[in-house]
This record gives sequence, C-alpha cells and structure tokens, in this order.
Amino acid sequence: MKVGDMTLLERSLNALKTGEIDRVFVATSPHTPRTALKAGELGVDVIETSGAGYHQDVLELLEDHRLFLTLNVDIPFVRREHVSALLEAFDGGSLAAVLTIPSDGPRTSPESLAKSDETGRTVWIGLNIVTPNPETMTVEFDDPSLALNINDETDLAVADSIARQDGL
Repeated sequence: MKVGDMTLLERSLNALKTGEIDRVFVATSPHTPRTALKAGELGVDVIETSGAGYHQDVLELLEDHRLFLTLNVDIPFVRREHVSALLEAFDGGSLAAVLTIPSDGPRTSPESLAKSDETGRTVWIGLNIVTPNPETMTVEFDDPSLALNINDETDLAVADSIARQDGL
C-alpha cells in the first residue's frame, strides 16, 4: 500500500535510518507474503513469525532477540526524529511511544487505546523498544500526525491525501 509516493514499508524503513540502528529486519507472517517479497526487493532481511497476532509475534521475536525496536508500518507519519527521540529516552527497559489526543479528536481503533479519561485518549503509536522486562515505560509525543493509524481503506485515503497535500 502506498501513502503519497512511498509504500508503508518504505516509509517505515526511512524512519529507521537514524544512524543509531545497526540492523533492520521486517517481521512478516504467512498472512503477509507480499510484504516479505517487497522487503526482499528492498534488500531488507525478513523474519517470519506465526502471525498469531501482534503481541504473540513480538513474544516470538523476543525469544531470539533480547532487545529490539518495533515500528508498525500502519502508522505512516513516523519520522527519523521520532525514532531518535525514543532511542534517546531508552534507559534499558521496555519503552513505548504514546500520543494523547482530545476526546473529540480522530477516531482510533480499540487496539490502539492505551487509556482514556475526561482529558483525552492516549494511544499507542506503534513505536516501541522491546526488552524481556514486562514493565513498559512510555514516552509522550506531541505530533498529531502520529494519531493516524491505517486500519481500512478510509484511513489509507486520508493518509494519502495528507501526504500529497503536505508533501510528506
């Protein structure tokens, strides 16, 4: 899928080009063969998970990789500076990027919701540092573009329109 002139995978790979990351691989599953093919075309290593679900797949990766950064490709506007800020905040434990949006702000999927109260909704951005430590600290970002999570064709159309209008 493309947003603007780049696929979602290309956008994520560009965000990871911070100079602070020594190896990038794409986690795929039997459900995402085209993603695996695209990653191969881009020269990126592929690791296949079972595809049992996001959390189960992360646990599978944790068995072989004791520390890694995840970036979900369905968040199209994560940029290098976001990745660098997360890496800068890393203190050795698991870390997740979040964004607080107003209660009447953009819709979010239930899976993206970290918490909700009268002041707004805090959503997971899909940018994390994963370690064996089950306690996860959070880093709050203040960039509304990170609220867009592509879950359907409508979200994809909105992201594409924003990318083309804003030159992203």
